[in-house]
Amino acid sequence: MKKIKKIWQENSVLFVLLFIIIACLIAISIVVVTYFVGDSSSKYGDRLEEIENYPFDSDAQQEIMDQIKESDLVLEVGMRVSGKVIYITIDFVPATTLVEAQSIALASLDYFSEETLSFYDLEFMIQADATEETEGFRIIGARNVSGTGGIVWNNNTEFEEEEVNAEE
Repeated sequence: MKKIKKIWQENSVLFVLLFIIIACLIAISIVVVTYFVGDSSSKYGDRLEEIENYPFDSDAQQEIMDQIKESDLVLEVGMRVSGKVIYITIDFVPATTLVEAQSIALASLDYFSEETLSFYDLEFMIQADATEETEGFRIIGARNVSGTGGIVWNNNTEFEEEEVNAEE
């Protein structure tokens, strides 16, 4: 007993510091597990709460794809749902202009129900091959639930660099 008492008296500061370090490590571990590891079994966490109230089944998808395919300019339409995002891929005939393709994609919003548009984000991928008369295009647009209601297209316009004449 005298040995333990002697060790405590000689190293009491070290023992207190060691106890504080162990307590801090335990607290940090609890915080890391709670906030970063979590306990959710879904890769989406709680972002998909109430998704069962907004069904978008394969029948509804097929009906919308059929309506989009009615256009003579559309070759193929694909659709898939991942979480709260509906991905729509539209392939157009090669002679289609970008403006025509964008207007068909914008008109396709009318085929979705208001419930679907109020819950799901839409992502459009439209493309057409180049011909001798047209350049072809491949462009992505998105419609966000909290957005303006239209489709916002990315700007992938390629600009040719003009040579600057050093003599001027």
